[in-house]
Amino acid sequence: MKRMAWRSIVLVLVTLLTSSNALFAKSKSLKIAMMQWRGETEGCRGLKDGLKELGYSVEYTELNAGQDRKELGRLIRQELLTNLDNFDYVYSFGTTVSMATKLALNNRVPQLFNIVTAPVESGLVQSLDKPGANINGATHKIPLENQIKAALHVFPFQRLGFLFNPREKNSMILREQLRDVAQKLDLDVIDLRSPPAHNMLEQTLQKLLDKSIIVDAVYLPLDTHIFTHAPRIGAKLREAKIKSIGSLKHFVQHGALIGVVPNYYGIGKAIAAIVDRHQKGEELQDIPVVRVKAPILMINTTTARLLQVHIPEEMLKEAVIME
Repeated sequence: MKRMAWRSIVLVLVTLLTSSNALFAKSKSLKIAMMQWRGETEGCRGLKDGLKELGYSVEYTELNAGQDRKELGRLIRQELLTNLDNFDYVYSFGTTVSMATKLALNNRVPQLFNIVTAPVESGLVQSLDKPGANINGATHKIPLENQIKAALHVFPFQRLGFLFNPREKNSMILREQLRDVAQKLDLDVIDLRSPPAHNMLEQTLQKLLDKSIIVDAVYLPLDTHIFTHAPRIGAKLREAKIKSIGSLKHFVQHGALIGVVPNYYGIGKAIAAIVDRHQKGEELQDIPVVRVKAPILMINTTTARLLQVHIPEEMLKEAVIME
């Protein structure tokens, strides 16, 4: 009888362990829809690698709008909402995609936003410390004042051109913030409106080249349209002998003189940590939004030589150098 009893106990324990392992394996398996604006970025790769390192097995459904608002709407209606029950999370890249996604989801599935300049001002979250609702994510914004002061440490300027797409909410928010910083630093901001229509960007660049618009430097913001045309913009600004300040690594890679920029990959990995905390029982609304803690100083030394700009030795020592 005793032997029978022990066998029963062992069977129960094995069953419990098997069930527990099955539940654990299931909890580490996720399905994530990725709403993208311009395909996979370093931020997306950071999220994927971060979740893998944390032990999650993830099935991704990637939906790329290709910077087309109509296609974004179609993907949300026909691909996302019709399969919503299949997803544990919906990842969204950028302000435009994240706002449209939040409206469509209406809190039904947890949303993870990434690369959003102003999540509070755009209405995605209630605050950075307490997002509220079924949403969380990351902002890649670095204080404008820090970026402008870093540039002023290298070269003087008074008239600062702001090259932007007025159709992007991010850019309009940044425009107002830049004006506040400029007033504090006694600078003049010159609007360089360049929407993706009627060849406006090319016309603006030509005006800078032929000096029908006079600026001392140009600021390149967190703007997808401007980002997409970074190689052309960098080449034209070099040709016009105009110094430039990039808000992203991509701009400095393609000719901007200097930038204090976020680490997209690191931000993506930080969002993976949010998922892990959520999976372990914390509410998304109680987890603070990820913010950039260690921005990277980047300098394009080729541009510096072309424009005959002397970079202080102490800055070169701490900067990531691009050529």
